[in-house]
Amino acid sequence: MSKSKSRVLSLIVLLAFSFVIFTSSLFIIVHADHHCTGEGCAVCTELAECHNTLSALGTAVAGTLPVSLILIAAAVLVCVTVQARSEHTTLISLKVELLN
Repeated sequence: MSKSKSRVLSLIVLLAFSFVIFTSSLFIIVHADHHCTGEGCAVCTELAECHNTLSALGTAVAGTLPVSLILIAAAVLVCVTVQARSEHTTLISLKVELLN
């Protein structure tokens, strides 16, 4: 998969997760003072679903956060090491003029 397709796909997934989190939170906030009609209340059922969705997404993010931080730290370390090792001190890189 090309780099641009991967970025577009990542953006779409980010927007989808953001939309789900935002709408679930908004529904819970709007119906915070809901007066239940009894068993089988549709609003209570939706409130429970929104709460479960937010709970599941929060747990998923919390579980992947340490792994993500370790991978990011490793990637930064590798980039710094490669950049430090790739600096060659050749005559051309030192801009030495070779005259006969």
